[in-house]
Amino acid sequence: MFETANPKQPFFIINQVTVFPQDLQVLIKLYQPLVGASGIALYLTLMADYDAAAILSDSKGIYHLQEQLDCSLKELFQALHKLEAVGLVKTRIIKNKIMGQVLLFSLTCVPTSSEFFATALLASLLKEKVGVTTFQSLSHAFARENKRSENQVNGMQSAKDVSASFMDVFRLPDEEAISPSQDVQQAAQENQAQPAAKASVNEQDTIDWQFMKEQFEIYQIDSSEIDKNRAAIRGIMRTYGLSEQEFVDETLPCLHDSYELDMPLIKRTIAENIHAEGTRKNLQQTQDQQASIQDNSSLSLRDQRILQLAQTKSPAQFLYRLKTDKHDYVDASEYKVLDNLYNQKDIPAELLNILTYACLNSGPSVSYRLANTILHDWLQHGVKTGSQALEYMEKRQQKKSYYPRYSTKAKKVEKGTDWSKKTAEQSTDVSSADLKKFFKDLEDKNGMK
Repeated sequence: MFETANPKQPFFIINQVTVFPQDLQVLIKLYQPLVGASGIALYLTLMADYDAAAILSDSKGIYHLQEQLDCSLKELFQALHKLEAVGLVKTRIIKNKIMGQVLLFSLTCVPTSSEFFATALLASLLKEKVGVTTFQSLSHAFARENKRSENQVNGMQSAKDVSASFMDVFRLPDEEAISPSQDVQQAAQENQAQPAAKASVNEQDTIDWQFMKEQFEIYQIDSSEIDKNRAAIRGIMRTYGLSEQEFVDETLPCLHDSYELDMPLIKRTIAENIHAEGTRKNLQQTQDQQASIQDNSSLSLRDQRILQLAQTKSPAQFLYRLKTDKHDYVDASEYKVLDNLYNQKDIPAELLNILTYACLNSGPSVSYRLANTILHDWLQHGVKTGSQALEYMEKRQQKKSYYPRYSTKAKKVEKGTDWSKKTAEQSTDVSSADLKKFFKDLEDKNGMK
């Protein structure tokens, strides 16, 4: 996956595809819920920008696509990555002495609706995006359309083929029919063209699934269990920064003589025991792959350190580090919050780590309620990266209004009356006649005569 902050990054489109009306239906109805409107617009723009006479030196900058799509550089690459993931676009990098580093975009043909629904990953993701009812409606609609394209006749499979063959109709010299002449062979070579490949899901994965299968086979877990739970396993490994061997080790207490992987139990167990004594000794070590650190000179030195830590730690590692620094422990419910935000809500790891930092600055733990409150506030103010979040937190802190629920303003205390400083007022100007009259009226009123 490639991304750059340089809008002048040159790119070159290396092939052309043709989109027919039925392809547009598949793109809009089936692919657009997955890649978004920007993704479809980018695909069509690349298709329209192809120039058969262009050479590498004619490469344009990425800003050319930005102008056409009217979007930011980050939004452009987000759309591109989605197209790459579903296989509609392939991106390569080539180094040229004159142009330097050039991105090569190759487009793939839009699959038929039958091929789309036959791809389990695409069909499952579409169902998650649009819901079961809409998914079933789309499936039925495309199925009906496919059946209309060919009339069904009873007994079609047993019908005899009586079509004329080429040699029955046309005549060629025997030597030409057996061995084509040099002219014919040369013409075939000249007109050889590489057909555009059809889009297929890009399943490139950094996880060594074969190694994991071999490890589980030792404990009589069939390889189909790993294939069936790939998405859940990948999510757990991303959240906690686990390697293949570490995931296997953490899973062993959950097997209990079973030949299946109980993923809910595995999730709970890892969330509760991930930092237990003697478990995952190398969890606190820095990951080998360091994320690229951008220029954040506008941040304070402390915030720069926090951002660097957020860019190099998995969400579970980052939370554990902050809690350890506070001489506190991580609760299993906090790991579940991270798992939901990271794998279900698709919050980027860097932004999620800064969100964790903000939660712990506002309260003693990370909870769904607090995390969602802060996250919604950030999104409404255009905060999408870790550095933007830290800058926004600093501005709110300067205004002393950072998240009203945990406001540090002094509470307003209502002042009461100090009765110890008050003395009873005694009236001494009451005559004996008035007292007699008062008691007489009291007796008359209450029938005390």
